[in-house]
Amino acid sequence: MLDSADGVSGERFVRRETPCQLAPADRPVDFDIDAVLAEFVRMLTTFGEVSGLSFKLVDLAEETVLLKRGDDFRREIFYGSRILAGGSFGSRVFSTGRPLVLEDLESEIELTLPSYVSREAIKSLVAVPIASNGHQMGVLTVYLGRKNAASSQLVGAVSTVAAMAAAAVRNSDLVRRMEKNYFATIEAMTAAVEARDPYTRGHSKRVTEYAVALAERFHVSAADMRNLRYGAALHDIGKMGIHGHILNKKSRLTREEYDIIKQHPSLGERIIEPIDFLQGARPIVRSHHERFDGTGYPDGLRDEEIPFLARIAAVADFFDALTSDRAYRKAYRIDDTNLIIKEGIGREFDPVVAREFLEVSAHLTEAREVPVAVKSPSEL
Repeated sequence: MLDSADGVSGERFVRRETPCQLAPADRPVDFDIDAVLAEFVRMLTTFGEVSGLSFKLVDLAEETVLLKRGDDFRREIFYGSRILAGGSFGSRVFSTGRPLVLEDLESEIELTLPSYVSREAIKSLVAVPIASNGHQMGVLTVYLGRKNAASSQLVGAVSTVAAMAAAAVRNSDLVRRMEKNYFATIEAMTAAVEARDPYTRGHSKRVTEYAVALAERFHVSAADMRNLRYGAALHDIGKMGIHGHILNKKSRLTREEYDIIKQHPSLGERIIEPIDFLQGARPIVRSHHERFDGTGYPDGLRDEEIPFLARIAAVADFFDALTSDRAYRKAYRIDDTNLIIKEGIGREFDPVVAREFLEVSAHLTEAREVPVAVKSPSEL
């Protein structure tokens, strides 16, 4: 949690008051500056007493700094492009593409130094360019609490770490572009499914919005939120394998037709199974129609056997299904929908998830026109 914001030398900064910790090994591929810096600190402190470390990319409007507080490194963010500011050591490193070692900062009267250098009594530093294939990306700086503390081994280690940082930034950018292209294709497939039924147009987008709003109440991790966004957006993709006359039927489904509809979660999981970055979304796609009492489909899971993110998607999906028009009925009022959800607590829905959803549902969308009562959730 970000706790405070102050002005230092005309630049706004935000201080995080919790220790910077390493991210788990299964964190998403996205470039996580906090986790990367924490790992770099762990590596570099083996070469001496490191007082701080800063990471600045030229195309970002912020600089992330870790400063030592007791036994922990705490994070501050400075907004502004100090790298390109004239007279700064960062601009010198960036323009020359070579490492810079300053053994005694008190004697460096020609260079502009960040305000935290004097505040933290930093005496010397090592700054190296972050570059890839000749392209300058930024500057990595290690701050030391003693003069003349930059050994040749430390300079070599910082250069190695900067190369690793450049590779991480480059690979992350490549992965994000690939994921964006993959997901755009799959979103188009989802849109094609919804286009077959004008009553469901926009359903997946709304379910995603509702699910994310609910997940925020549980403070889920960034990785889980990412998986939830993908899983909720694609939860009905298996309907691509369902014949249109069943999807658009205006009368009650026969038992055989309903059994076919019930295949769409497992069909959807099979569609996204080959795609690496959607592995975390598979449990959501497969299990969003499971019920808390074990009477759902396709696997009859119950209670906590149902993946938590699927329990979130389930109530979001149900809410949008009731508050949207369908071929066989008009939309339900939000108040009436919330009453049905409340009555389904412990049967259809996880009690904790459903109660939390009821706290926020009135703010998710405006009430819609309505009117014909829905006799049973199984008719949706």
